[in-house]
Amino acid sequence: GINAEYGRYFFIFSVFDMAEDIDRIPKNLRPSKLRACLVCSLVKTTEQFQNDGCDNCTFLKMAEDMVEKCTTNNFNGIIAMMKPDQSWVARWMRIVGPGRRQPVPGCYAVAVYGRLPGDVISSMEAEGIRYRPLDLIHQQ
Repeated sequence: GINAEYGRYFFIFSVFDMAEDIDRIPKNLRPSKLRACLVCSLVKTTEQFQNDGCDNCTFLKMAEDMVEKCTTNNFNGIIAMMKPDQSWVARWMRIVGPGRRQPVPGCYAVAVYGRLPGDVISSMEAEGIRYRPLDLIHQQ
């Protein structure tokens, strides 16, 4: 892997096993272009979320206004995971574990700040999906 420092973010780059995983890697590493999903912490560019939604949270159906509601640019650190199901870091960050779906390989935020709006949480609960906030500030 190659380490690179860019602004306030620290990136760890890895080679992904499959060609389709490349599409999940943020296309633009400028911090102003990156956003993290508020449900699973997957990091992509705004355009990638608008075009493809969140690969883990397909239930969010991210149209343009939903990208702003369901993602945040307020996060710290990025970790690239090739095999999240085998990663101790994924367990430590609560990306995998009891009650969580199997995440896709990709880049994930280490710390995410912000919460989903109430209407989005209500629609998730109506579909039987439990929202577990990743925002550590509000969990204290």
